[in-house]
Amino acid sequence: MARRLSNKQRIERMAEEASIEAEEKEPKTGVRKASRSRKAPPKQKRMKFIWTVVDENSKEIASFPYPAKGEAEARASELSEKTGKAHTVNCVRVPMGDDE
Repeated sequence: MARRLSNKQRIERMAEEASIEAEEKEPKTGVRKASRSRKAPPKQKRMKFIWTVVDENSKEIASFPYPAKGEAEARASELSEKTGKAHTVNCVRVPMGDDE
């Protein structure tokens, strides 16, 4: 008659079977894997500042280069008077193009 196994004995038997299966699946070659070379960190893109004219809903209306802040403010006040809604000027960082 077969003897019942205790819980501890069942766990030990399952661990032994799992280790045997793992050994069978693992190839036993003496070859080491080549070490991976580290990837170079991505090159950071150059950024520039521009002035953007935005409406109340933060929708961009126009953009101007950084030295032309006066033109951006003039355009914002012109649009505010024309539409009756507030327009503001924001300074925004954008990536530079390849030609800049």
